[in-house]
Amino acid sequence: MLRVQSCPRLPCGFDSFGKVPCEGCGSSLKPGEVYQWDPCARNGSEGPRFSLFRVWWSAHAEEGDIMTMAQAGDTWTTRRLLDWMQEHFQSRQVHAPDVTSQMLLSHVLGVEPIMLYTDPDRPASNEERARLRELVARAANHEPVQHLVGEGYFLGRSFEVTEAVLIPRTATEVILQVVMDRHRGGAADGDVPGFRHALDLGTGSGCLAISLALQVPGLQVLATDASADSLEIAGRNIERHGVSEQVRLREGNWFEAVEGEAPEGGFDLIVSNPPYIADATWESLDASVRDHEPPGALRGGADGLECIRSILEDVDGFLSPRGLFVLEFGDDQAQNVLRMGNELGPSRIQRDAFGDERVLVIDRSGT
Repeated sequence: MLRVQSCPRLPCGFDSFGKVPCEGCGSSLKPGEVYQWDPCARNGSEGPRFSLFRVWWSAHAEEGDIMTMAQAGDTWTTRRLLDWMQEHFQSRQVHAPDVTSQMLLSHVLGVEPIMLYTDPDRPASNEERARLRELVARAANHEPVQHLVGEGYFLGRSFEVTEAVLIPRTATEVILQVVMDRHRGGAADGDVPGFRHALDLGTGSGCLAISLALQVPGLQVLATDASADSLEIAGRNIERHGVSEQVRLREGNWFEAVEGEAPEGGFDLIVSNPPYIADATWESLDASVRDHEPPGALRGGADGLECIRSILEDVDGFLSPRGLFVLEFGDDQAQNVLRMGNELGPSRIQRDAFGDERVLVIDRSGT
């Protein structure tokens, strides 16, 4: 008897949720079902001939039914594994299949992603293939690769991430760009005050607060979050990057978390990446986001602006007279956010690395 699970020529397999024809006779085989091991009716071969790329094991097959990555004598090198994973992830519409493949394989091999290309013909061991097979199955089911490897990257630095925190995004790096442009400008112009006290509202993993502390010498940062689980992750990242003397954590909603702790004259710098996904667009999000990242860090109410309004209502009382405020927002929200910002003073919109309108900037220094 034969349980159709995966093509023995593939490193690991996944179902196509449909019937799969035998290469020899066209007989329909269905992943996860049991068939008699009989000669092919057309060419008399020793049984149904698996298609190289079409026979996948059923996503509902019992664990342990999955065949090994390769038959005896069939070598899976780094190059071959990367090529196969990228093609497979593309077929499953996984976001950034090349990056996902690199992160998974480098994690399994215990090397930096760049090292994969220094020895592309290195053969993977049976143990490595087994570990990779499990991770690929989960990634193909749209589980974020950052959760699978336990870390995400922000400005080239690694941060621990779990389902308790938002995964760091490249688009958010524009907040640091705005801050550093002002910081460098202030250093060159003695009339522009530098940053001494910063506030990060909704810190999540802590990537913003920690990056600020690392890039602005001597900066003291208060980082808040309403989630105790998020603050636990942020605390570990603070220790990881050695900024415990600069970054302090507070639990609570927005400015309520720092009542009575604002420095005299207010914070020189306030940054935030609040939830801004509108209710109407929630179900249309990619499954990797909707099903695996914390809704509390993403959902911004009916129009996506609920948290943004709350922050803008109170920011004036916490920002110093010559301070800088940078707030991230979502697609198609720029005009509404800019209108609200202008009620507090001259405001502008800054685009992110992808050219999208991404952050509101209120700079009271006059630069």
